[in-house]
Amino acid sequence: MLTDLHHPDMSKSEIKIGEIQDLAPFPAELEYSCPSRGSWTIAHTPMIIPGAYMIYIGASSCLRGVVLSAAEYEGMDRFSMVLIEEKDILSGDMEELFIEGVTDIINKLDKRPSCVLPFTGCIHYFLATDIEYIYDELSARFPDIDFMSCRMTPTMKENEHTPEEDMRRSMYSCIDRLPVNPLSVNMIGNNQAVSHAGDHLALLIRNGYTVRDLANCYEYSEYKQMGESCLNIYSLPVAEWSCECLKERIGQPFVYLPYTWDFGEIERDVDKLADTLGLEHPDHASARSRAEKALAEAKAAIGDTPVAIDYVSSPRYIGLARLLLEHGFNVSEIYGDAITPDEAGSLEWFRENFPDIPFRSTANFRARFYDRNEAEKYGGHLLAIGPKAAYFTGTNHFVNMIENNGRYGFDGIAWLAGAMTDAYENEKDTEAVIQVKGWGCSA
Repeated sequence: MLTDLHHPDMSKSEIKIGEIQDLAPFPAELEYSCPSRGSWTIAHTPMIIPGAYMIYIGASSCLRGVVLSAAEYEGMDRFSMVLIEEKDILSGDMEELFIEGVTDIINKLDKRPSCVLPFTGCIHYFLATDIEYIYDELSARFPDIDFMSCRMTPTMKENEHTPEEDMRRSMYSCIDRLPVNPLSVNMIGNNQAVSHAGDHLALLIRNGYTVRDLANCYEYSEYKQMGESCLNIYSLPVAEWSCECLKERIGQPFVYLPYTWDFGEIERDVDKLADTLGLEHPDHASARSRAEKALAEAKAAIGDTPVAIDYVSSPRYIGLARLLLEHGFNVSEIYGDAITPDEAGSLEWFRENFPDIPFRSTANFRARFYDRNEAEKYGGHLLAIGPKAAYFTGTNHFVNMIENNGRYGFDGIAWLAGAMTDAYENEKDTEAVIQVKGWGCSA
């Protein structure tokens, strides 16, 4: 049966949260990408590596988007392309085109990069291109450069690992094994630097540890120094594979400290980190009290103002909604397309306590037809957490939080409570803010 794209059945892009039985409750079909840009793309994320230079090898139609992304953060001085034409496909010389194209670009650069990220595309795998041979040859020609094998393969979204997971695996692939420094720890997989005020980093810093975070590296040598760390910590689920690869390749163990909003889990995870490193458990009472106080103050300021939350704001956005509801806030709607297995407990809590809260898709094509005037129904007084929630509700009062903004634990909760109060009291230019994404972006 044909779908009426002008008058679609909107019930298929919204479900009551208590009725969700599948972690991906909406069918995979035609998708919508709203003007709220939110998370970073593969053209943004690698550029946090100091001295890195990207080279995309593909057809012009495939590279259109990444060109715009590079221009968006004014990164064209660190970006080049090798265009594949029909004759290149028919000739069977894909390896030669790749190698000679990358070689020509490197030789013409004013400054030799520390690290080059060539991106293969779908076409290379359709043609069974010898990727290993390509990188062996490039490494032989340029022994002073690290080559980081990267992929832009959107046709392979259903593979075992997502493009986002693969990108993070690639980004840490040039870290080499170094003599272990027992007082050095890495943060893995974040686009934004993790706040040193977070409960886990505060524990490390108090005990004399150096915390290495790629988002805080200014020189390529700092990136390479991550090879000496005794432990890797990741908080975003997409970084798990990267940590597994680092453990297999250079022997670095890892621990998962998720961006949870659950008080008990925060305490257990920080204690787990302490146990892993042989440290004394911290006293959580003061940090917990500070978070509780901040939430109470935010609730007093915001009152019963409706609060909308989206998945871009936090990987545990269902848990975030639960935290706010447990502290008296009026969560009116949640925007998301999938739920991580980590959130199963929070989802069950919603079934028992707030089953009727609407859960709305952001990517289903029907999202294009949302009214986007929820804020008007409340006289403009609707508070959003996350840029997509701001867009879909039409509010100017929102917290522009993406992937937790690097905030963790009780400190992260206290920070968010303050940010919510500020967003409630002060309007933002929503259109200007939500269309900006990524490192250094100006538009």
